Amino acid sequence: MHSKVQQAPVIWRDYVELCKPRVVLLMLLTVIVGMYLATPGWVDLQLVGFTLLGIGFCAGSAAAINHLVDRKIDSIMARTKKRPVAMAESQ
Repeated sequence: MHSKVQQAPVIWRDYVELCKPRVVLLMLLTVIVGMYLATPGWVDLQLVGFTLLGIGFCAGSAAAINHLVDRKIDSIMARTKKRPVAMAESQ
């Protein structure tokens, strides 16, 4: 016999929230500014694109790992108890 384990439905917004898109976008803004301040003239658009893509993926995955590491404390704190991983931890 299989026992059924009740879990909260997984919503795509939860995955997006794990990556902290607003924080990542602010990081990417500083990357663009830094790239253009560091070089005289224009930076190759392909280089800018791949750099932003790589840094965006790294920053998003680091944010998701941070959510996993902090899941126990997030489920206790009032400010963070509604985060997806913290909610799953408390159920």
